[in-house]
Amino acid sequence: IMEANQHAFHSSLHISGDHAGTSGGYGGGWNWNGPRSFTSEQFGPGSRCVDTDKPFTVAAEFPTDAQGNLSAMHVALSQPGSHCNVSIKIEDYAGNAQIAESLRRGMTPVLSYWRSKDMLWLDGEGK
Repeated sequence: IMEANQHAFHSSLHISGDHAGTSGGYGGGWNWNGPRSFTSEQFGPGSRCVDTDKPFTVAAEFPTDAQGNLSAMHVALSQPGSHCNVSIKIEDYAGNAQIAESLRRGMTPVLSYWRSKDMLWLDGEGK
């Protein structure tokens, strides 16, 4: 749902065996270009929509179609006092059926925090 730091934000859907999956957000890359669903003017320290120097809210939804199949993942970032939000919509992923089944069986999203001196995959400028 969220891979982020002050300078970058990614949301990804991927299943076992599909390391890359599909993603949206902003930032990343040292030998590739990460997602660019919004800009550094909209997300980051001092940004006009989500200023990462201050607390902000992340909301994730997993809408389904009439048959209960996962149709997308929506992620919205908002901040009190901001007049604009940023959002990511990931749809039409080939692994949606497997993810939907895992959610139906009670899969629980897990958050983890970690650090590394080499985070260019997440917040690099891209090529």
